[in-house]
Order: sequence, then structure tokens, then C-alpha cells
Amino acid sequence: MDPQAVSFVRKMTPEVRRRWAENVPGSVLRESAFGMTETHTIDCVPYGFAENDFDLLSEPVFCGIPVPGTDIAIVEKGTQTPVPLGEIGKIIVRSPSITDGYWRNEEATREQLVDGWIHTGDNGRIDTDGFLHYLGREKEMIKVNGMSVFPADVEMLLNQHPAVDSVAVVPADDPKTGQRPVAFVVPRAGVEITAEELTAWSRENMAPYKVPLVSVIGTLPMTATGKVRKHELAEDAIALNTGGAGR
Repeated sequence: MDPQAVSFVRKMTPEVRRRWAENVPGSVLRESAFGMTETHTIDCVPYGFAENDFDLLSEPVFCGIPVPGTDIAIVEKGTQTPVPLGEIGKIIVRSPSITDGYWRNEEATREQLVDGWIHTGDNGRIDTDGFLHYLGREKEMIKVNGMSVFPADVEMLLNQHPAVDSVAVVPADDPKTGQRPVAFVVPRAGVEITAEELTAWSRENMAPYKVPLVSVIGTLPMTATGKVRKHELAEDAIALNTGGAGR
């Protein structure tokens, strides 16, 4: 088995993996996939699916299969009733590693830990091959004319554009559609791309209700652990949508 390296910060792409392989021959760079603090970080991994970048090019965000001893199910909201394979629902996890409660928060413990399962607050689906696909936090879901738009889905699609280095999608209230996705895009070094060009590309490659309002920026605000500070982008998203830039 080839040596493995894990990416925890930036969004992995075939190009990043290719550059890694050139500099670290014989090693496979993969994403950390799905997990949370309450379950000791890693619940689902994409081991063995890097050939031809299958894990990076699958849609929507591909997480692979559960680690040994871990069960993952997709259920209806507010219940533990499984949804059919391929349908979107709420991700719940069961394993010997999950927390047994939240410190001094009985309400959260009661709501999120049910019969040995932890309700993660994440949306996802399991396909017919048994692979988990992550669609984002429930609170991050964007409603456009009643249609559900998952930021992770739009981010993954925009990351396929050759000029895009990284992207973060947040919602903005919209008087016509209820909400609208707003994408903050960082272009690759030395590459020039405009919001108008990315918007036109999005219209050709996404369902109409997913097409975001685009802003091209220099860097994304990040936490020390490499997560995008999306709350810092929220006010910018509102201002951008009010001003109509990038439409």
C-alpha cells in the first residue's frame, strides 16, 4: 500500500494532488473526509479511491466509506428513520468513539445523542455504492425559491474552474428569491478572472437556482485550524447582493 498523506486545510483538487505526487513520489495525498470533534475527528475516509481522482471528481462532496467500527446513516429530519439510498437527509453517526455528553449542557446532550447515535447537524446522502456524500451543515443550507442549495455543492462546482484556487459560499437574503448563494472566489496565483466570467461559467455548468452572485477576492478569512470564517463573509454577502455587483 502506498504511503498516505492527509490534507486538512485547503480544498483538495486533482492539480494539488498531481503537484504533491511530483514532489513526494510514491505517496498519495487525500482529503481528511468526514468527521467531527464529538466523534474523535475521523468517521469516514476516501482510502483507496484516489485512482483517476475518483474521490475528488465525484459529486457532490465525496467522503468515502465509514472507518471500521463506525456506522453512518442518513435519516429524516427529527427522527432516526432512514431515507432511501440516494436521497438527501440528516447524517447520524454511531461508534465507540462518540462523546457521552456535552459539558454542563443537558439539553444539547438530550437532543443530539439518541439511542447511541449522535445527530451531527449535517446534510448528506449515501449512494447505491455505499459512499457518503457531504452536503453541509443544516444551518448553512440556502433556500432559493423553495429549492435547497448546499454551499458545499456550489463550492465544489466552482472549484472545477481552472482559474479558481479556493471558494466559500454563504447566503444572502434576497427580496425576489428568499435567499441567494454568494460565492467569494480566490483565483489561482498569476491568473486573472472576473466575477462576470465566473457568473457566465456558472450559468453554463449549474442548475439556474444554484448560480451564485460572485465576488473575486485576494484571500479568505481562515481560523487557526484552516476553516473559513464564513460569518465574517456574511455582511459582505449582504452588501454585495444589495449593490447588485457580479450579477
